Amino acid sequence: MRFSLRHAAEAAVLSLISAALFAGFFRLNDLIFSALEHSQGVNWIFLPAGFRVLLVLGMGLPGCLGIFLGNLYLDQTNLLSADHAGMTLMTAVVSGFTPWVVMNAMKYMHMLDASLQKLTHQQLLNFTLLYAAANAVFHQMTWSLGNATAHQPWIEVWPMFTGDVLGAMIMLYAFKGLLNLFKQRSSRSF
Repeated sequence: MRFSLRHAAEAAVLSLISAALFAGFFRLNDLIFSALEHSQGVNWIFLPAGFRVLLVLGMGLPGCLGIFLGNLYLDQTNLLSADHAGMTLMTAVVSGFTPWVVMNAMKYMHMLDASLQKLTHQQLLNFTLLYAAANAVFHQMTWSLGNATAHQPWIEVWPMFTGDVLGAMIMLYAFKGLLNLFKQRSSRSF
């Protein structure tokens, strides 16, 4: 693959759009589901997990970078503190790049089509489950290693996994419904 200024600009724009979408849905999730927060950073329903799935499968590395940047934006006050800057960076790395690593591992093991052109419902469900499990475990490991919170990692991993799966499924089915609605409207107009 050859480097070009155009491709770099496109990747930068896609990353910024991804960051805005992720941060926006993070705030929306806080508004709608704040009562379902298990503990700080762990939600029983986490809508941005659906954007992690969509952005990584749809955009690849620019989507991951966008999630990373969105996390940095959301936690910007922690970046200014010397005590929390490293943990904030590690959390953003885990949040942004775990779904990308899972996607590439599944492609390598032939569990996902390399081009994602023939993505089935079962493959999407498998990706969502594997990503949610890896995300929950890696977040809890990161937070435990950094002693960032008083979480009990093997207790907190289950609500985080559940929240990621439920949030991703809600978002994926909502987008599927919207796509079907647009298809119906466009077929009626002809």
